[in-house]
Amino acid sequence: PVTIGYAMANRSAVVRIPAYVKSPDKKRFELRNPDATCNPYYAYAAILMAGLDGIRRKIDPAGQNWGPFDFNLFELSEEEKAKLGHLPASLDEVLDRLGGGFEMHSEVTNVPKGSGLGTSSILSAACVKAVFEFMGIEYTEKDLYAHVLAMEQIMSTGGGWQDQVGGITPGLKYITSMPGIDQQLKVTHVDIPEFAKRELDDRFVLIYTGQRRLARNLLRDVVGRYVGNEPDSLFALEEIQKTAALMCFELERGNVDGFAKLLDYHWELSKKVDAGSSNTLIEQIFSSIEELIDGKLVCGAGGGGFLQVILKKGVTKQQVENRLNEVFMDSLVGVADCKLVWE
Repeated sequence: PVTIGYAMANRSAVVRIPAYVKSPDKKRFELRNPDATCNPYYAYAAILMAGLDGIRRKIDPAGQNWGPFDFNLFELSEEEKAKLGHLPASLDEVLDRLGGGFEMHSEVTNVPKGSGLGTSSILSAACVKAVFEFMGIEYTEKDLYAHVLAMEQIMSTGGGWQDQVGGITPGLKYITSMPGIDQQLKVTHVDIPEFAKRELDDRFVLIYTGQRRLARNLLRDVVGRYVGNEPDSLFALEEIQKTAALMCFELERGNVDGFAKLLDYHWELSKKVDAGSSNTLIEQIFSSIEELIDGKLVCGAGGGGFLQVILKKGVTKQQVENRLNEVFMDSLVGVADCKLVWE
């Protein structure tokens, strides 16, 4: 039903009050207009907002000529329906009635789908941040992280919090959270000595595999192993937490070599958590440049996308590029143009 009105025991009305309930204390009503294919998060929020608005403004449906109707509203002529009013039929009509709104268009360029770089989360964060600033809404980093997490869950992309925390604020962060549905993030901006930043600028390299792997099914597989109490998976997940803390410690004291070794260890742990994080091509890429690097790890879910490596001291990015060109020739495998953002 889309014609505005309420009724007793009338299924053609937007709001139907069942007549078989006689006690005022047990009365209820049915709101019949939401589409069965709607996003329930948006629908419930809109219903609650509308209901509270009506209560706050003390709107009397009968006084607005919204019923009660005891006839079939579906059988009314178009002229009769127009007199009663109807619910918005498009987004433009909704925005007109609410008194405003805007469209946001976004684009990600030069980053392939399934890159493992968390671009969907970072794009979501950029959009949320743009809305906050456009509307003049004050926000903290914590607000931004929480809203993006909620936005991604609403969109059913299955995002976590690591990508937006890592990608939308500058510098290197050490992030922790306690178990639970309501994730309370503790984000620590790691203070790295200037000489270590310069060293990382020289030694950090991003490599594109030419393949893509979407992380959509990764969480299901990882959680399945965790719930199944697989020993290797439980050990690796515990070790990854410790390794992250040690990485933070090594970078704070400017030890890039120590960080690179831990990156290597993290890669071995990642393969225990998810065997699909590696494949023949990834192993071939790492093998072809083994004597040129001190540490390696996949970005994101792995199985494709980008790889990150720490070069040995004295080795240049061009040497890695040349080696990859020799081995993989005209394929898409190669060094990507990237820059670490510290401030």
